[in-house]
Amino acid sequence: MDEKEIYLDDAAKQLFAQIEGIEEHKKGRSAAEMMAESLGEAQKQEDVWRILLCEIVHYIAGYFQRMDLDARPDEERQTFDQLSDILAKLSQMPRQAGRILVRYRGLSADTDIPERLDYEIIFGNMVVDLDILPAMIKRHGNLLSHLTGQLLDAFGIFSRCGINNLCLNLPEGDLGSLNQLRRSLHILCRLNAANEHQREIALGTGKAHRVPMVIDEKGNRNTNLTLVAGVNRLGAKTMHNLVDKVDAWMQKKEASGEGCQFTSVYNAIFGLPKISAQLIPPPMEINNLDWLMREESEKSFSREKAKVARIIASVEISPEKVAKVIKSVYGNDYRKINSHHLEERLGLSSNLLQAIDNKPKSEDARQEVLTNLQKRLNTVRDDVFDNLYAFRTEDERATARGTILGAVHRQLFKMVSFFKGRSATRKKMTAMVHGAIRFEEHDYEILAQDFGIDLDEARQLVDALKPCFDEKGRFIKSAFADALSRFTRYEKKIFEFLWQHLKDVVAPEDRTVFLNSLQMLTNRMNQPKRAFKILLEDFLKDPGDIQFSDAKALMLTNLILHEYDKSLADIEITPEDILFNRRGLDQEVARYAAWRMDRDQEAFFDKVRTIHQALCEALTFGMTRKHRLAVKDLLVLEREVFIFLSMMETAVGCSVMRSAVTEYGSPESDLYFLKESDRFMSHLLRNLRIAIRGLANIGNMESIPSLEAVKTREEVFQRLKKSKAHRDQSRLISEWVNEAVKIIKFRS
Repeated sequence: MDEKEIYLDDAAKQLFAQIEGIEEHKKGRSAAEMMAESLGEAQKQEDVWRILLCEIVHYIAGYFQRMDLDARPDEERQTFDQLSDILAKLSQMPRQAGRILVRYRGLSADTDIPERLDYEIIFGNMVVDLDILPAMIKRHGNLLSHLTGQLLDAFGIFSRCGINNLCLNLPEGDLGSLNQLRRSLHILCRLNAANEHQREIALGTGKAHRVPMVIDEKGNRNTNLTLVAGVNRLGAKTMHNLVDKVDAWMQKKEASGEGCQFTSVYNAIFGLPKISAQLIPPPMEINNLDWLMREESEKSFSREKAKVARIIASVEISPEKVAKVIKSVYGNDYRKINSHHLEERLGLSSNLLQAIDNKPKSEDARQEVLTNLQKRLNTVRDDVFDNLYAFRTEDERATARGTILGAVHRQLFKMVSFFKGRSATRKKMTAMVHGAIRFEEHDYEILAQDFGIDLDEARQLVDALKPCFDEKGRFIKSAFADALSRFTRYEKKIFEFLWQHLKDVVAPEDRTVFLNSLQMLTNRMNQPKRAFKILLEDFLKDPGDIQFSDAKALMLTNLILHEYDKSLADIEITPEDILFNRRGLDQEVARYAAWRMDRDQEAFFDKVRTIHQALCEALTFGMTRKHRLAVKDLLVLEREVFIFLSMMETAVGCSVMRSAVTEYGSPESDLYFLKESDRFMSHLLRNLRIAIRGLANIGNMESIPSLEAVKTREEVFQRLKKSKAHRDQSRLISEWVNEAVKIIKFRS
């Protein structure tokens, strides 16, 4: 390797040493700084694992570009020893996934990052990309100053080598699995340096060290099949026969009309038990389409999806183009894209549909693509469609301002036209809040299609919504209550529309009553969990900002998460008793919530920090300066945050609750000495109680010292305010702590 020094190594060693726990906050800091510092320390612990992932990717990329196995064998041996050591450290991560996936993303939030260099590293629920690096560097200063350059360099190597995804299974640590990984890296090095006429790779002298370059079912040299040959020490003839037999089986399945669920011969080999039982799977895979298309909970593909993958592989050669085409149909980031991104994706998916049209018996693949596009386009922001103009092949290009989308497949043109029309109709429905609006027949047709109802029902829906606002735009709760039975007929769509498009346009004095009315609607829904994802995404939409609706969003998520008790439909805050009844959790929703918290750790940490800073600001000035939010509202919001994070065990939840107990449990904190603190002392102690009980719910034995420390300060708490009610409340602190410790010990 030309670059002998790996800058990240020392950084990782220093940070790895910090994993034992969070350093206690320093005295003299403000309440907002204390919480921010505490959460920052928790994020630093997570950074330990992120840095290890960056190091692993850096070493692997170095093998592809810089490793000369013949000239510097000692350096290669040293590099591999360092890589195996880092992999061993990563295997110590709690909830570790056993598999590292690096894949092309091509959609960075930083416009300075070239699209071709935008990859993401996925390890279980942890994601590392170039967008998260600035926050990591800010947390650690010069210690990680080389991180961005290192990762850009690695991703640049991946791009130049035509790698759109790389999957690495963590070795078990035994000599055999480590030797397989090292052999695989040697094969990849030789493959990268091979010329187009070369038929085998020499890993040493003698026949035993010859690895055939295996040709796949499309007649192309295949990296993964070559790795199979190398790891299992199979010859060219054996691999040729294996590929032919599996390919023939796949074609027979497809010709029979039954279809085939495998995207390639390679995946079929390890998907068919009789064959896979005889082979060792390679520890690394390169450009396996499965990893670009697989959704979070997907274990196997439908036959239709696999067919789409095979068609993409048959018409696209460039690995980057393959990744982009797949993303255009199966991307999960459509909520974030702009008009230019959408224009590119629609162009790619249109070309794919044209290719499918040219394939015989491909209606199932066409429908698979159209269904997925419809689902994803449904999540695109309205303003993105407003700035997009499309035309069909047979039409002349119209002159219009905005992003011009070229000729698209006829069925895609229909979709784009519908979503542009839906945007205009939604604007009319939103404008009803402020005055009378005329609806055209086309508007009712759009609503009918969007809500899956007939034209008469679409008219009735508009007629039901109009009386909910008077001529001055004031919300009328009684009219909304009268219309509930009609709204619940369209529960799949109506809650999303009302929450996303109306909650921010109602008059400020009507916001509370409107949000309470949406709670009534949720109570009537047969499947309120449909609203859960909408609420959580809205809460995390801008982690650096607070909406008036955030508290209601979390309160509703807490109730839905707890198998929504309809008797609680009229409450203003989540009852504490929910913390003591984990049996009532909806496990399906809880799993999604836990996955989302782990995947979006940075956003959750930032949102919690934003809320606490706003609370301290309101306690200082009486309300926040930007949104004019009152102290009581922010105390309720933070309370709802604590309850939500205490419902299931996650890294975010444990870190936040420990931080909350530390700060709220310190009577010396200026949280209790700000201008408005005395007036809201009882509310602050209630939040302390929630924090203690929340930590009891998800904490472990290591949490007990933090809890016990709160109990030792009970007398100090009693001196914070000279009133009998306050002293009586403070005397309960020991009881809260003892109960929490008992729960943790019982669970452990």
